[in-house]
Amino acid sequence: MDEVAPNDIMMLSYTSGTTGNPKGVKLTHKMLINEVYANLTRNNADPFTEHDRYISYLPAAHVFEHVLQGVCYITGMKTGFYQGD
Repeated sequence: MDEVAPNDIMMLSYTSGTTGNPKGVKLTHKMLINEVYANLTRNNADPFTEHDRYISYLPAAHVFEHVLQGVCYITGMKTGFYQGD
């Protein structure tokens, strides 16, 4: 099995078409890791640690949910998944 390269496509993100025709955007592994890093190093913020918790409520296919899950994986945060009610 080949290793994943930074510029390999990780996912296609589809827009709803609210500002035009619906379309798909190619997102790479590098893009996701850059977003995770940006969230971990934001200015004047306390760092996330394994003592923090995250309640996931966004759809699993949502791009920002991928970023938040990446933050959790890197920091060791526990994640709960909203299941309604």
